[in-house]
Amino acid sequence: MDQPTQRLTGGQIVTEYLVREGVKYVFAIPGHGNTALMDAFVDRQDELTVIPAMHEQGASHMADGYYRASGQVAAVCVTIGPGATNTLTGIATAFMDSMPQLVITGAVHTYFTGKGVLQEIDRPHADNFPRMAEPVVKRWFQPSHVEQLPEVMSHAFNAMLEGRRGPVLINFPQDIQAEEAEVMLAPIEQRRPRGRLHGDPAEIARAAQLLLSAERPVILAGGGVIAAEATDLLVKVAERLGAPVTTSFNGKGAIAEDHELYAWPCGDMGSFSGNAMTREADVILSLGCRFSDRVTSSYAQGVTFDIPKTKLIHVDIDGFEIGKNYPAEVGILGDAYAVLSALLTELEKAPAREYRGTEYFQRFQQLKAQWVEHLRPQQEANHAPITISQALSEARKVLPRDTIVVTDSSCPQNQVYNEFPVYGPKQHITAGGFSGIGFALPAAIGAKLGAPDKPVVCICGDGAFLQTGQELATAVMMGIPAVFLILNNGGWCGIRNLQLNLFGEDRELITNFKTPDGSSWMANCTGFAKSLGAAGERVEDPAEIGNALKRALASGQPYVVEVICSLERPWSNMHMTGWWDITVPANRGEYRERYEKKRGF
Repeated sequence: MDQPTQRLTGGQIVTEYLVREGVKYVFAIPGHGNTALMDAFVDRQDELTVIPAMHEQGASHMADGYYRASGQVAAVCVTIGPGATNTLTGIATAFMDSMPQLVITGAVHTYFTGKGVLQEIDRPHADNFPRMAEPVVKRWFQPSHVEQLPEVMSHAFNAMLEGRRGPVLINFPQDIQAEEAEVMLAPIEQRRPRGRLHGDPAEIARAAQLLLSAERPVILAGGGVIAAEATDLLVKVAERLGAPVTTSFNGKGAIAEDHELYAWPCGDMGSFSGNAMTREADVILSLGCRFSDRVTSSYAQGVTFDIPKTKLIHVDIDGFEIGKNYPAEVGILGDAYAVLSALLTELEKAPAREYRGTEYFQRFQQLKAQWVEHLRPQQEANHAPITISQALSEARKVLPRDTIVVTDSSCPQNQVYNEFPVYGPKQHITAGGFSGIGFALPAAIGAKLGAPDKPVVCICGDGAFLQTGQELATAVMMGIPAVFLILNNGGWCGIRNLQLNLFGEDRELITNFKTPDGSSWMANCTGFAKSLGAAGERVEDPAEIGNALKRALASGQPYVVEVICSLERPWSNMHMTGWWDITVPANRGEYRERYEKKRGF
């Protein structure tokens, strides 16, 4: 049966597709380049909510956080020129972590293209923003006629959601937003591929035999496990094998972190138990993990991994990742859910292991206990200013089990990863690949929209807050009751420690915030939050952190809890157990010698 045609403007076509695709939110900043599209949203406000961001980077991070919490795509709508270019950090963050979002930017009128009109990037190519974005989107589109838009929208959603997911860009000319045409809008199910990518059964059978023959099997869960909604299967496979489970940054939450088989993290910011298990494993099953430098201790042999002595089974939905950084004994191209389901069937052909009485399991539990004891001094320091470890420990005591924590770069990201347990998928949101500072606050706003019935707590430093704190205005205007735990130490703490530890005690530069007279400077994050209409309080006693967070959660409004933390070592130290390759200048003498020795060449 032929579909009826409709006479619609370009803006109306895009809006209609957003509604049909179940998009609930558009994170937007208006400008002259997207006014016609924004006008089309006016008539669909009962189906599509437009959220006013304060900066285009924040809009993209909000859409990202929304997807990570809900599994639903959101749109970003910004204007031409600087509006478009301001989204790039957000788009790159989503691309690195394989998170879809539809980014719609205003573009030059088709009949003015190449003239260098206001905010057009016209050298070396006319209307050239898409080429700036090209490395960090799965596809980009620049329609030249209204009639193209139905296909563009279908292709855009297919590109975002098939295989390894990611962001898509539509650079939308202003006249195409406003002009109208007679178009046919096919049902979306007629344009959408279905199903999962199943791995080769023969390779899955090989993997099963390798795991059954292993004496020291380990599972490394990456973000692909959570994306595939395969966490229950992961736990069943781990329990079948008695295999300790460690995670990447984006895999955190793939197994409840009070499960007896949870190994704590591996990598440079890993744990005693996580690094020992991966280093000593005879077989590792990696699922949806790309083996970044952070998880691998910068590929230093025998620190976190000892591959190929350890045999690797590498499962990923993107064949580009298999064998990229480590040789795979078995490489399986497939969706983590589909592969784990088939793998479990193969494993069930053999008896399940009685692992709890084994020497392997007992040693694993002892290492975990040692790690807990290693963390304790910083978690119970009762020092003023407060240690980040104690701030996190006190927070975990009072936050509900299903709380979603959204972390920012540097100390908050690293220390939540290796100190702060979470108990389920989508409870830990972080910019794992791009690790951009300023991610957490806007992403937490998006996450709260995506999971309105769960507590959402942003954990970030004062440096990150100063980058995107203006997005609190969005939370206030929209009544989004996320909680923002700001760890304020008056500087770039993580980088300061790198400077001093790697280069020397006299090599600090601009990481300790100061005024011209040399006095320490510290932002008043609580005062700033209140000036935007949020609630907030400053905490200097560790015993008051829990009560402050309880008040924040009960308030029903955006709420900042600003904890004054130490910038000075040892109170600002992180728990680094692996190694991360941060280069030391050749003229730094003994510091350079230590670096070269650890690097090993």
